[in-house]
Amino acid sequence: MNEKGLTLIEVLASIVILSIIGVSLLTFFVQSARSNNLSKTMMDSTYVAQTQMEEINNYNQGSTSTTSISMLGQKLINSGSYTRYYDIGGGCTTTSTSTFCYGKTLAGDKRYVDVKLSTHSAEIGKVLLKVYKDSTKTKQEAQMEMFIPWKK
Repeated sequence: MNEKGLTLIEVLASIVILSIIGVSLLTFFVQSARSNNLSKTMMDSTYVAQTQMEEINNYNQGSTSTTSISMLGQKLINSGSYTRYYDIGGGCTTTSTSTFCYGKTLAGDKRYVDVKLSTHSAEIGKVLLKVYKDSTKTKQEAQMEMFIPWKK
């Protein structure tokens, strides 16, 4: 008798081979989802940093009088689109007297924005802005730096 068909061993072997291929493809999908999530978080944090940096630059450019690092710091404390900055004071990791640090937690977002203003020269100030996942500052998600001219 010449019967054509698959034996149980052939079916099991094909299932094992397909399972190995399927599991390896599944790991690619899982890794791709993780990469997409990390990319989205970084993009969102970079957008937050860019928005805050533009806001700081507008405070400096919108001034009608002479601008200095302390005046810019006061503008950060006294105004803000989402929430106001507050003076970190002792939390500032610098010994320079011409450096001021401010921070705020964004409303509804939980991201923490840390701003360090320092004098680079008599005419130029330096802004270093860092965005963290939350106020514990354990995971930095974005950072931007900008030099701004003081108005005379």
